[in-house]
Amino acid sequence: MYRKKEVLSISAVLILVIVITIFAYERDVRKNLTNDEIQWLKEQDSIIYAANDNAPPLRFVDEIDDQYKGVVVDYINQLSLELGVDIQTVPMEWNNALESLKTGDTHICDMFVNEERSRYYLFTDPIYNLRTVLLTRNGDFELDKIDSMIIATEKGDYANAYLNENYPGASLVYTQNVEEGLELFLAGSVDAVIGDEPIITYLLLERGENTNPAYNNQVLYEEEVVFAVSKNKPELVSILNKAILQMNKKGQLEKIQQKWFGISTPLIAKKTDAEMIENIIISVIIALIGFTVIILNNYSLKKQVRRRTTELESSRNELRIIFDGMTEYMIVVDKNKNIVNCNKSFADFLNVSREKIAGENCEKYLKTFCNDCSCCMAEETLKMQKTIKNEKVSGKDIYEITCQLLKGAEDTVLISIKNITIDKINRNQMLQTNKMIAVGQLAAGMAHEIRNPLGIIRTQSYLLRLSENQDESANKSLDYIDSSVNRASSIIENILSFSRLTGNKKDFVSLKEIIQKIIEMHNDIIKKENIKVSLECSIEEKLNLSTESMEHILLNLISNAVDAMENGGELKLSVNAEDGNIIIVCEDTGCGIDEENINNIFNPFFTTKELGKGTGLGLFIVYSEVEKVGGKIDVWSKCGEGTRFTITIPVERKEQ
Repeated sequence: MYRKKEVLSISAVLILVIVITIFAYERDVRKNLTNDEIQWLKEQDSIIYAANDNAPPLRFVDEIDDQYKGVVVDYINQLSLELGVDIQTVPMEWNNALESLKTGDTHICDMFVNEERSRYYLFTDPIYNLRTVLLTRNGDFELDKIDSMIIATEKGDYANAYLNENYPGASLVYTQNVEEGLELFLAGSVDAVIGDEPIITYLLLERGENTNPAYNNQVLYEEEVVFAVSKNKPELVSILNKAILQMNKKGQLEKIQQKWFGISTPLIAKKTDAEMIENIIISVIIALIGFTVIILNNYSLKKQVRRRTTELESSRNELRIIFDGMTEYMIVVDKNKNIVNCNKSFADFLNVSREKIAGENCEKYLKTFCNDCSCCMAEETLKMQKTIKNEKVSGKDIYEITCQLLKGAEDTVLISIKNITIDKINRNQMLQTNKMIAVGQLAAGMAHEIRNPLGIIRTQSYLLRLSENQDESANKSLDYIDSSVNRASSIIENILSFSRLTGNKKDFVSLKEIIQKIIEMHNDIIKKENIKVSLECSIEEKLNLSTESMEHILLNLISNAVDAMENGGELKLSVNAEDGNIIIVCEDTGCGIDEENINNIFNPFFTTKELGKGTGLGLFIVYSEVEKVGGKIDVWSKCGEGTRFTITIPVERKEQ
């Protein structure tokens, strides 16, 4: 018993609170518009209402004074006074009025609501009720006969969709307005005409046919009429709803329709006092039952809400951890290109807190990556509604930038930035390696083929020397032949040696021999450019080294040095041992390196050579290989004087 009393007491309190809230709400609605709404109205040049020009008495152009009049036109004028803003009324053919509202050329029109219209317009609260009737000849009307009738109907009217849905067999004749359809009906050209009851009644009365027993008015449906608002002025819906509420409180529509009809029933269905009391009692009972159920289940609902809140919070935290855990830079921007959010990697890269980044225009932080904001990828993504991906170069790095629409967040773009410099280098190195493998295989094959004729030449030279008839001149020629054969054989041995590279495997090798082979490979250009080469190697024993790494290092250093001395010069190479390391010095008297470029020479793809004469990977490979074997590299250079590279590599020595 105590529990029931407690429930009823709480229910009574809740009902009282709701009633007070409702009255407070109604009082609040009757106040003026908000400052934002008032400001919005002030900014409008005009608000345009456009509707049917021949639908009396709702709206029509009076032939006597050429004025746009009617119940709805008066309502619009009263609405204009209520809002304190000029609302222009423009008469049109109904179909044109609908199209004009759809394109945003006009802003308000009163109509029934259906699914098709909901695609193009926004709607206010109801303003009045309206019945639609079918005018037929007396004795001809039965609902099942409508499917076989020829019916005149206004273009764009709500009735068209109603007939197509409920009576698909009916043949529709489209007219510019209801009056034109009525004329066709009176002339016997159609079986019936459909239209709003006040319009049909007014037109029949005007022709003295309203009491004609030959005609029958059959009500098909009664619907609420609302104001449809152009989608380019969504702010107007709230403003109109407040004005409609004010006008309903003042009974403005009753006064207007009494002016035109002398009664208030055509547009407003008033309830009797008994009906109103009955509705109030039913509402109170439903409210009591509802609030009782709410109170009894309140604790359970609270638990569910808390549990769901905890789950959502946990899910949000998990997503945040994943978002922050990505090594790629992730940035979310809105349609104005302001940063909404970013992950920890991006904030750490900029060394700026995420709170400071949020709200800033993306140009401030992304211009470094994008280079040029005139062709904004985020704008293009919003415009094309598809994912866009590009590669951008920033300093010494290459970035892959991807812009994609963020699902669940309208007009929001997710930008991901990935550093692909190493991937790009690896791809180029792989291509270069494949090329070198192919060239090496080709060179090795050619070397083997050349060895055979060289062997024949060497044999024939030997046989000629055995002849007793050879004079001194012939022997001298044979010496030249043998010398050339030996030189060719040496070159072939070098080529075969380079074609047999064995990866990172270490062997005890003579560093001096490796350098001599590489110099010999450059003999032609060394002689052509008149370059003097000197080699000083104080280490005679073999060293435990990666042959491939040393050949890469020395080949690229010597090639760069030779290329730098186009007008001749001197190339000095020296190898010495110091504190368990070997010190390799490669020094040339070439053109040297500008001070502004000295810090970039080991960057991938950086080159000062002409287009087509360098890839920019040579010194990067040298730097990478030196690091791979645990060494270090230093460089000194001066324009016009030359360049010196000093390489220090830890090494295991083998005594001879």
